[in-house]
Amino acid sequence: MQNYSIITVGSPVFFECMQEQKTEYNLQNLKSFKEVKEILKSPLIDIYVFLFFVDSLEKLDSKELKKIQYPKLFFSSKLDSFKNLKKDNVLSNFLELPINYQDIEKIIKLAILKYKFLFQSKVEIGKYNLDKNERTLLSGKKSVKLTEKEQDIILYLLGKKEGASKQEIMKDIWSHGEDIDSHTYETHLYRLRQKLQTKLNDKNFITVEDGKYFLSS
Repeated sequence: MQNYSIITVGSPVFFECMQEQKTEYNLQNLKSFKEVKEILKSPLIDIYVFLFFVDSLEKLDSKELKKIQYPKLFFSSKLDSFKNLKKDNVLSNFLELPINYQDIEKIIKLAILKYKFLFQSKVEIGKYNLDKNERTLLSGKKSVKLTEKEQDIILYLLGKKEGASKQEIMKDIWSHGEDIDSHTYETHLYRLRQKLQTKLNDKNFITVEDGKYFLSS
């Protein structure tokens, strides 16, 4: 199951309204575009949907916005505010305020569907290819089937070039509602490494240095 995160940028009030709706998505509020760039350095979620409230933000750079390969929704009480923001791809929507919450929810779901359709599910990891839909790691004729959590661990470490500690992985991979202890985590990781060694003859796909886990491929 893929993880979705709705990120409001520039509107703590709207963020609070979304929290009250008890939406199925992860929610986060950011104050500035600078914070958006920080998040994208090490993405932890499969799909982000960014809600930019233009009236509350400093002038947005359209070139920088194009680099965000996730759905983007722009809101403003004045349509003129969108003039300098080019509709660079189908992942951008420009909406005039005020707007009904139910309409926003429909637009968000449609944006996610478009994103999933346009972007391939396959991820290159060194000499391997990870098929996220099939949860399969392949190298030539060799392949290994992964559990959802095993795939999540691999994708998480792929975005952590500086490595991640056991505590960081446990905190970020397992949601707050799930019971997870050190033993459960170690079991997941042990089984994953055993699979990779047995099926792909690779005992160094995940390495540990100074208490941090890395993908070595």
